[in-house]
Amino acid sequence: MIMSKTLNKQAVARWLVDQQALAERIQAERVAFLLSLTPERSLRIYLGLQDFTSYRRDVPSPVLVAMRQALCRIGETQDERASSGD
Repeated sequence: MIMSKTLNKQAVARWLVDQQALAERIQAERVAFLLSLTPERSLRIYLGLQDFTSYRRDVPSPVLVAMRQALCRIGETQDERASSGD
């Protein structure tokens, strides 16, 4: 069951203004942080990213495996259609 509720237009408008202000502040802080980085610190951060992931070059990601399987199934379906004359 879906329950509908009337939104307060002023509250929504204020929320949107606040969201925009927040997005601008986050962007400004992001730019300031990136500009403050030295090349050495940037490299350390970049190289440290692998510590936070389970990324391994010798093992394909589960997403990649699923995509390959899906593409194989699509190809098989198209081959079956072509051989049946559809």
